[in-house]
Amino acid sequence: IKSEEAWKVEIMDTPGSLQIVDVYQSWAGPCTAIQSTFQNIFFEHGDKPMKFFTADASVIPALKSKVGPCEPVFCFYRDGAEIASVKGVNAPELTKIIHKELGV
Repeated sequence: IKSEEAWKVEIMDTPGSLQIVDVYQSWAGPCTAIQSTFQNIFFEHGDKPMKFFTADASVIPALKSKVGPCEPVFCFYRDGAEIASVKGVNAPELTKIIHKELGV
């Protein structure tokens, strides 16, 4: 997600699905360490309503509070509201939140 308009369409105005957002900052390289975990979850539960995104915290006003040290932040949204967030690459915690929200 590279603009406020895309943020509104994809996250705020898309009800019914779990949206997982990897929040990054343009001056720091996006975190790739967690991609395999997300791919496995998608392949195991791809029939569930969920979407994965990356978003630049410096261009999305709703993410300004996430700007900080070089540490990835993963935010979880449903029906336009943030329901959880995790700082750092913590695969067990990320998996736990996704499974809880998907009801598995």
